[in-house]
Amino acid sequence: MKTRFVILAIVCFFLASCNKQIIQLENLTRIHNYVSGEDKGKLEYFVVANPPEDKDALIDLALEHFQSFVTIDTIESYYSYCHLYYKETRFTPRDYKEEWKGYFNHDYIDNHIKDLLLEITIKPMFNMKTIILYKNGDREEKIETKWKE
Repeated sequence: MKTRFVILAIVCFFLASCNKQIIQLENLTRIHNYVSGEDKGKLEYFVVANPPEDKDALIDLALEHFQSFVTIDTIESYYSYCHLYYKETRFTPRDYKEEWKGYFNHDYIDNHIKDLLLEITIKPMFNMKTIILYKNGDREEKIETKWKE
């Protein structure tokens, strides 16, 4: 009986750890649309639960999510459209909420750069798609391609 329970627990843990989810962070208090003269851009923030270790798999997962999340018309209405993907940790959980508790005591998503995995930016005016991979808060790799063929 104990053996079955242990095996079942291991299988459940394995299946739960394989489940990759991308959750949009909606409880951000600061304004994440930026407007400067004629140029306007949009930032969207997401948390990835159980992100893949392989960077190609991570890029594929993020691109698949990006394409299912936004339409071409929406992207073309902005100068720059960007998705930022963070790994789910205790500091950036799926229900992350920015807090302001005074000038020196605040918690913004931008402060959690060590949890940033990937950034996808599209600039439709220049037909450019940029993917930036991060590792422990440092830029690891930058990939620039055409957005539309």
